[in-house]
Amino acid sequence: MKTTIYLVRHGEVYNPEGIIYGRLPGYGLSQKGQAQVEAAAGALADLAPFDVLYSSPLQRAQESAALVSARLSMPVQVDDRLAETDIGGYQGHPFADLPSPYMTETGVSGIESAASMRTRLMAWAQEATGVHRRIIAVSHRDPIAVALLAWQDLGLETLTQMALPTATVQEITLEEGRAEVVCRWPLVDGAAG
Repeated sequence: MKTTIYLVRHGEVYNPEGIIYGRLPGYGLSQKGQAQVEAAAGALADLAPFDVLYSSPLQRAQESAALVSARLSMPVQVDDRLAETDIGGYQGHPFADLPSPYMTETGVSGIESAASMRTRLMAWAQEATGVHRRIIAVSHRDPIAVALLAWQDLGLETLTQMALPTATVQEITLEEGRAEVVCRWPLVDGAAG
């Protein structure tokens, strides 16, 4: 049976200090981020109907999901498995303090591993697709990227080549053990790409 998941990265965050906010409270959308999500919600409206709208519990994702919810007249269900990478003690520091690479399969000291993110995202997806056929989920760059790589059978080494701007909408069609991934927003040359 065919199931489609639309993974939405939250909009741009208001972060004038330029720090790693990770899972810190108080980091919501900038005005630009709100406009980005409004545009993404418009693109999603063109793909309606949907069965369910999920969101990460973090403020920037909640604000993004609320904009999508208002556009599509759908309630939001919060799922902790859609949360941002756990980066522990790096929160509140400048981005230059992150080790390079900061994400590995087994994890860097104090930072959640790609394997952990993949496990929680795939568990969420399996549970959600067991109940629903057309799903929207608002999450964060790293968890979305790790899930997209898994669905495309690509290794973590390709992560640096993945463009995943804020408010991007990725469509994942799951059918008969296969996955097809297409970017639905923003459009490239007037078409999905």
